[in-house]
Amino acid sequence: MVLMNAYGRDARRDPVTGRIRILYMGDVLGGPSPYPVFMNDPLTTIQPVKASAFVHTPQVVRRHMRVYMPRTEGRLMRSYDLILISDSNVQSFQPEYFTWFRNSVVESGLGMVMIGGLETFGAVPNYPGSWGETPVSEVLPVICLPEQWERGAGRLDVGESGNALIMSLPFEDLGPLGIFYGCNIVGERQGVSTIAHYSVLTSGEKHPLLIFWEVGAGASFAMTADWTPAGGVNFLRWGYYGDYALNVALYVTGGRIPDDPQVVYEARRLMEDFRSQGETLNSVIEFVEKFGAYMRKAEMMLAEAQEVRRRGDESYLEGEPVEAVSHLRESLAVMSEALGMAYDIKDQALMWVYITEWLVVSSTGMICGFVLWTVMVRRSFYREAGQTRILTDL
Repeated sequence: MVLMNAYGRDARRDPVTGRIRILYMGDVLGGPSPYPVFMNDPLTTIQPVKASAFVHTPQVVRRHMRVYMPRTEGRLMRSYDLILISDSNVQSFQPEYFTWFRNSVVESGLGMVMIGGLETFGAVPNYPGSWGETPVSEVLPVICLPEQWERGAGRLDVGESGNALIMSLPFEDLGPLGIFYGCNIVGERQGVSTIAHYSVLTSGEKHPLLIFWEVGAGASFAMTADWTPAGGVNFLRWGYYGDYALNVALYVTGGRIPDDPQVVYEARRLMEDFRSQGETLNSVIEFVEKFGAYMRKAEMMLAEAQEVRRRGDESYLEGEPVEAVSHLRESLAVMSEALGMAYDIKDQALMWVYITEWLVVSSTGMICGFVLWTVMVRRSFYREAGQTRILTDL
């Protein structure tokens, strides 16, 4: 399998783990967004910072800025590989951050990604504050036009079919899932790669949609349409939506992008299956242990599956998805066996619970029946009354 570097520079990674460290600022969502993808994939780690005036309250934004943002420029450069700005309001940030972002890209080789929305690029009137008026504009691959927004729906129209990012995924099969509802209108900068355009369905007018630029020691990427609801409501239903987000992270940080999307897609789906089955197995073990059942063997098999999974993760991070798929399949086979064993132990434990409950209920019923029979049926325990008190009074 051929793996293509996005360009010639060294890839930005955590020197210890080999993962891409992302500072994700803006409309941080736990649902339909790339955030869960970045959180669960072994390729990335993520620090979310809620910085959208549209999605979050001012109190939440201020708290996240105070608690989660890097305190110094040096800390930003050392701790992260990718700065991701998704519908972040300019007014959420202290002015020094804009300079730090620019310097991190130009001097330290970080990647920067800006995603379209009401609060990014030139923003819109209801959410004032253009990114074009900050030092960040110097490293963006587009020119921010204040309050310029295309309201008409538009289709993703590939412009560079030989681009590494485009070749890594089946964009030709997007169909209606490649239709977005609104985008930021931006100016084109010389020397950048306009990978795809936003083609307005009604007029045919084209706006830059996916744009890439090598700048200084790093690189930047712009997507002028939203990739979360509501503007990206179709796009996020694409089967390769998560792969797109991960490949963008690879692309902008100088990583090797796989040219066979099917193999990488399978590897990532196997990882998700492993995570899901692992959560189920842990829940079963925790539940059964409450009844005193012995789960040591299932726990040992879980540890074995996790070790095989670790080898798969290493192959995945090293850009060997075929080898990763082999390890992941093996880990899932062990996990499935462990899960089957755990269910058998659960059934055995519950069988004795059911038997015990049946015996308790049955014995309780027999005792109650005997007492009832003794008191209410056996007449010998009763003394016959010769005359009632009422009759005596009369």
